[in-house]
Amino acid sequence: MIQLTSHAWTPLAAPALDWREGVPVSRATGDIYFSSEDGLAESQYVFVEGNQLPTRWASLPADARFTLAEIGVGTALNLCLTIARWLEQRPAGATLHYIGFEHAPMDIASMRRALSHWPALTPIADRILARWPDPLPGCQRRRFSDWGITVDLWWGDAGDALSDLASHQRAWVDAWYLDGFAPAREPGPWRDDIFTAMAALSRTHATFATFTAAGEVKRALGRAGFAVNKRPGFGSKREALQGSLAEARPATPQLTPWDLNPEPLTCETAVVVGAGLAGSHVAATLAARGISVTVLEAGVVAGEGSSNLQGVTYTRLSHQHNPLTDFSVAAFSAATDCYQQLLLAGALCAGKDMGTGGYIQLHDEDATLQHLKTVLPLAPDFATVLTANEVQHLTGQRPRAGGIHYRRGGWLDPRAVCRALLTHPLITVREHCGAVTVSTQPDGHWQARNAVGEALATGPLMILATAQQVGRHPGLEWLPLATIRGQTTHLDSPASLAGLSVALCDQGYLPPARDGVHCLGASFVPDDDAPDERSCEHAHNIDMMSHALPDLALTPPDGGWRGRVARRCNSNDYLPVVGTAPDLALFNQRYDRLRHDRKRVIAALAPVQTGLALLTSLGSRGLSAAPLAAEMLADHVFAAPPCTPRYLQRAVSPARFAERALKRGTPL
Repeated sequence: MIQLTSHAWTPLAAPALDWREGVPVSRATGDIYFSSEDGLAESQYVFVEGNQLPTRWASLPADARFTLAEIGVGTALNLCLTIARWLEQRPAGATLHYIGFEHAPMDIASMRRALSHWPALTPIADRILARWPDPLPGCQRRRFSDWGITVDLWWGDAGDALSDLASHQRAWVDAWYLDGFAPAREPGPWRDDIFTAMAALSRTHATFATFTAAGEVKRALGRAGFAVNKRPGFGSKREALQGSLAEARPATPQLTPWDLNPEPLTCETAVVVGAGLAGSHVAATLAARGISVTVLEAGVVAGEGSSNLQGVTYTRLSHQHNPLTDFSVAAFSAATDCYQQLLLAGALCAGKDMGTGGYIQLHDEDATLQHLKTVLPLAPDFATVLTANEVQHLTGQRPRAGGIHYRRGGWLDPRAVCRALLTHPLITVREHCGAVTVSTQPDGHWQARNAVGEALATGPLMILATAQQVGRHPGLEWLPLATIRGQTTHLDSPASLAGLSVALCDQGYLPPARDGVHCLGASFVPDDDAPDERSCEHAHNIDMMSHALPDLALTPPDGGWRGRVARRCNSNDYLPVVGTAPDLALFNQRYDRLRHDRKRVIAALAPVQTGLALLTSLGSRGLSAAPLAAEMLADHVFAAPPCTPRYLQRAVSPARFAERALKRGTPL
């Protein structure tokens, strides 16, 4: 399984390549990435036809999901070809979920060079590569709704990732592409543990296809439970292998499944309470999956913690992996891609709703920065370390230190983001609902009511996305949620900031001006939900910027500084709360042995409040955290293939607080 905590943080290195007649060759193994005879024809014959995909797709029922996994993404030739074939015959309403594994992601320029052999694939390749993720460990998801395709790219060791997915004990995969280098040159992708995990992830009668006919590969697949057949190879290759799994083989539990949803839903409707960033993103995610969503908002859309004029997509690196850093980095990748797609679709307006160019985080010289100087060149499109002079060139102001330029993302108007996300034909928004309470109905559905008891909406899935209000729902009072007061300051843009081309962050943040005004901030006052605007907090915000930019002189306007107060929600570990609500009393009873044996694996399924899910505790990073958190929530509720490693799922699960309390010997 994937467990990176305490390992040194580093992007993955791209493979060293040589080129032979336009074909990439691995310098490490000497093997080619595709046939020099005709790589496209080879992929069509070996993988597409080897898995009988055209025939199987033609017989898919409406609204079916077909999941295909590839070990060895390489140049993405197989991915692009598969998309092309899918688009030629996609059944109405059906969706394709591609899951690819690669331990050495190729750089985009090399991929474009390799794929340039086949102009017919260029429109697909251009769109895929325009959203190709940085080589950061973990999973990166890209959804192409108009194609009916979801692409999950797992960067790292395939064995670790496959066993991580298998630990969910769900059979998702319908077909496999085994496309590593030749087993004699690179044995890694052909290990027994990989084939065992494949079997655990495969539905009954799932197929596989590969170019190799190596005897040990054939025997290992057989040991894992696959029926293996030889077929003529492509071109000069004499034979290849294909086969299928006779019977699904679930994995043996490696972890107590307190974070898994034992009762996944299949539903056509859902209700979301809250229309801030959390609620808006989860509503949009559900709508993208074809679900009709009713959104209930106490006041107005983006009226509370998501009401600031500007915010910044944000992450924070460390020299070591840890859940907080790893979630932050994964969320940043998902968020910056999400907002770029909204911008390209015209749902957000450049300069008014969103500014690009990334942001700069000032960073003192320390061991972490020295480490990042060494490893960030492996991901130059993600972030680069800058000197103070280089920061000054981008900001027009002398900074107190150098820093890190995170090149993706930028600033956004959170209100515009919420409105854009909620403008979907499957989403209905009801504002001014007042305080909303939810309860179960005799049929097992959930119903939302207003303060006078009127029914507002009913459905099989109810999602609470109301920040600290989530903890006031009966049965959820034990969640350790705190209110954080944050006040921003609105600064009429002075001439001295005319050169500010990217957002600048230090203890606070300063984005380029929107409509002539910078929204800078923000104060951070725990356990204070008072709405009054305070001059001392404006002074705090100005002081933070004056410290970050020593030459910046800011004079209060007549009448003093003005801004906005928003109340945010944080858990006691500063990570989001994402997942189905546990039944606390049954949880404590079922996993009571953890009080006496912290390492015991208890195979019992988690007791949950079926159909009640939570998305809260986004803190001051809602713009960055919400897109990934929403995807994680949907994956969890429907038991779909996850978009993060399991250790991150466990790190944000609502049940984590109950599990930790049991291990401390003091149940909640």
